[in-house]
Amino acid sequence: MPLVEEYAALVSDSRDPNWELIEAKLIDHHEWTPDAAHSLVKMAKQYGWFFLRNAAALAIACDHEDADLGI
Repeated sequence: MPLVEEYAALVSDSRDPNWELIEAKLIDHHEWTPDAAHSLVKMAKQYGWFFLRNAAALAIACDHEDADLGI
C-alpha cells in the first residue's frame, strides 16, 4: 500500500480532510497539474474509496490507463 501511505501523508485529519490543502499539495509537491489535482480531489470527495477501488480494478482489468479525460 505504498500509494495509500504516500497520500495519507498529505492528510492531517482523515475525519475532516482539508480538500483545498490536499489539492495544493498535489500540485506543489507531487507534480500534478491543477486540472488533474482538482479532478482527483473531486472524485475522491464525490465517490469515496469503495466505489473508486472498484472502478480502478475495472480500469486495470481493461488496461485502460489514461482514460477519456487524458489526465
